[in-house]
Amino acid sequence: HVRRGCRRKREVPGKDSQQVEEEDTVMLRRVATFARMAKKKGGKAAKAGAGNKGELGAGPLNMSCFQLMAKDEIPKALPDEEYPEWVWKLAEPRMTITDLETNYDNLNMDELVQYFRWKRREQLRETNADSLRF
Repeated sequence: HVRRGCRRKREVPGKDSQQVEEEDTVMLRRVATFARMAKKKGGKAAKAGAGNKGELGAGPLNMSCFQLMAKDEIPKALPDEEYPEWVWKLAEPRMTITDLETNYDNLNMDELVQYFRWKRREQLRETNADSLRF
């Protein structure tokens, strides 16, 4: 909740202060509405007794989101044994960047690739940030 008396008024060239204040008020209402809606959704899930996000509930899975074409049928979920081994590795948490840096000498090839990708992205971000400075 924002206290109206403490809000600093901003100045926008080409607009008078009343227009700017109306736009700010509309934006604050939108943000408050979004926050209320997000809180309601979280409240319903908590009341329903939702467990961990990684756990599946009992009953059949809803696979309709994987139906790419309207004329195609909805794919069926296979038993766990029928999926390849690499599928289960996708769900494993990855090492954090600090873990990668501290264990640099003991990393396997996948972890080294992840580390160097992170380093390259970091260097690009710094280069881009430096080019934006005047």
